[in-house]
Amino acid sequence: MVETFKQYKVKHVLGIPGGQIMPLFDALYGQDIETILFRHEQGAIHAAEGYARVSGRPAVVAVTSGPGATNLVTGITDAYMDSTPVVAITGQVVTSVFGRDGFQETDILGVVTPVTKFTYQVKKPSEATSAFKTAYEISIIGRPGPTLIDLPRDIQLAPAPDYEEKIIVNREKFIPPPPDEDKLRLAAKYLIEAKRPVILVGGGVLWSGATPEVLEVSRLLNAPIVSTLPGKTAVPHDYPLYMGPAGMHGRVEADAALANADVILAVGTRFSDRTWGRFKELIENVTSGKLKLIHIDIDKSEIGKNVKPTVGIVGDAKIALRKLIDYIQSGAIQNNRFISWLLNIRKMYDEAMSKIANSTPGFHPWRALKVIRNAAPRNTITVTGVGSHQMWAEIAWDVYEPGSFITSAGLGTMGFCVPAALGAKLADRSRPVLCIDGDGSFQMTMNNLALVRDYNLPIVVTIFDNRALQLVKQWQVYLYKRRIIATEFSPRPDFLKIAEAYDIEGVRPESYEELERVVSRALKNDEPLIVDLIIDSEYDIVLPWVKPGDWLTSVIMPEGMHVQLTYED
Repeated sequence: MVETFKQYKVKHVLGIPGGQIMPLFDALYGQDIETILFRHEQGAIHAAEGYARVSGRPAVVAVTSGPGATNLVTGITDAYMDSTPVVAITGQVVTSVFGRDGFQETDILGVVTPVTKFTYQVKKPSEATSAFKTAYEISIIGRPGPTLIDLPRDIQLAPAPDYEEKIIVNREKFIPPPPDEDKLRLAAKYLIEAKRPVILVGGGVLWSGATPEVLEVSRLLNAPIVSTLPGKTAVPHDYPLYMGPAGMHGRVEADAALANADVILAVGTRFSDRTWGRFKELIENVTSGKLKLIHIDIDKSEIGKNVKPTVGIVGDAKIALRKLIDYIQSGAIQNNRFISWLLNIRKMYDEAMSKIANSTPGFHPWRALKVIRNAAPRNTITVTGVGSHQMWAEIAWDVYEPGSFITSAGLGTMGFCVPAALGAKLADRSRPVLCIDGDGSFQMTMNNLALVRDYNLPIVVTIFDNRALQLVKQWQVYLYKRRIIATEFSPRPDFLKIAEAYDIEGVRPESYEELERVVSRALKNDEPLIVDLIIDSEYDIVLPWVKPGDWLTSVIMPEGMHVQLTYED
């Protein structure tokens, strides 16, 4: 098994050993593969996600059976929702006690089959290496995702056979066909004829490496680009036609672009309710012909799953867009007035937020992120936790290099930030890594901070410390008549003492100038740092906000912003 790891250029195995996986860890002793010991299996799998997203290669996690395996489930589901390639290897009880409720026996395949691309329980020594090869390759072909192989302890201890038994899997179902040329021609026709074309970018654009093609289509059509939250990392934010992420806590101008488009080119996205609010208006507009919807995706099952498109094209985004470009040769569309309208909405929002932030006592999340972004080098890999800080980062954080923004989008997993940031740093030690976290999210996996010193993985963690599960509290304020329950924390723990316990410098800034100075120094000098940023939760209301089940134009605006979101020619 270890020699097979080497064939696939595996450099690190992340995880925690236990009785049923000890033979595999023992085989790694003295090998040129580093084992990375986490403090909880959930930390290991989230770190694998960060590692995979930075390296572009599957990361390998190994844990024991029972609770070791089930502790991976949240991260496996997270990887499945965000199309991240990881290979989980779980130890299992010896085959002779299968089905007899042996100590730490768990049907992990039954648990994770719905949230993996491939699972396999090895029952013969001759299958072991083949199982790993299959799991590794399937995790990255087509639409990326997690795989898992279950490895009984007696199989691990068995003598290596002199042959390898192939595992029969229909790999063709993961490989998309060449995009349909007739559908591409029709899509090009609709785009050329459009008055208000908009490009919607999902996370699939990054995995396919299609950022240059998206930008080229945008230039050819003079079309604004809008992204999903996972697609935010696929477009450089200083590209002048990028309007930002759309959806529940998206940019107002992005929501307005989607709501008023006459043709939408959606690439590598699964049409999440968090992007669209509700589908009623979208479906009605497509059905009536008011909107032409073009959907390109590598996964056939996504085409028409939530919304039936006008043109559905199955294929790799980069290949499909490159062919589409060949059919778009008419030059830029004269939709400058529409773009100016969107950019004016952006200006109004930024002015409103600047006024609010400047009048807020203490730190305001929007301004704090602008200050931190100014302190961070352009190539900084930024990871977020889940909560209000994540939504503020969606709105306010600028991405300059594709792939440098990592977040838990589809599952929204609190505790994601610290381990994913550690995995990102392990994958590329040459780049600074910043974790933007909330106090609730941070406390779920902060025990993995031990790895910062153990493996020399310097990351900067900024904790937006509002002593609340703030995003849930915001819903209680707006949707539950301010009945606040089970969302506010006590003053414990002291995060500076947590930093000291892990031998990491901690600081509690008292001004924006100090915040910028300490973050800039740590990132530029590649030093670990924990920043405890005190924020008054009463002022931490993430706006704009499209309430659950509302359409994109039903936006709660920040105070002082008044704009009509229906475009008039």
